[in-house]
Amino acid sequence: MRLTDSALRDKVLQALGDPESRVLLNAIRDTPKDSQTISREAGIPLSSVYRKLAALRESGLIMTSSFVVTPEGKRQDLLVAAVTEVRIAFRGEGVEVDLTPTQENANRIWFEMFTSRTPNK
Repeated sequence: MRLTDSALRDKVLQALGDPESRVLLNAIRDTPKDSQTISREAGIPLSSVYRKLAALRESGLIMTSSFVVTPEGKRQDLLVAAVTEVRIAFRGEGVEVDLTPTQENANRIWFEMFTSRTPNK
């Protein structure tokens, strides 16, 4: 899936340019985890994890897989990588970014496409 929106492309490149964001992305590549678990396993302060996860989510590189409700009644999102591959190429005078979505993300995209269609009248 080629990113044609330049603002989104820039967000992806910026997120991938941050070493700690890459560590976080790798930590949830295969297994959904909550923010506190990610912070503990990555050795990155929770406040930084929240900020970096927000940027990764905004760039479309991660998504909420599911959520749990804590004993205190708070919702905790379980986050997972939304892509399996990112390809960056220099073409002409620009940069192309291609994302390969995970199967879960591809299923979600298809579901949203077909359920958001307005029936013909």
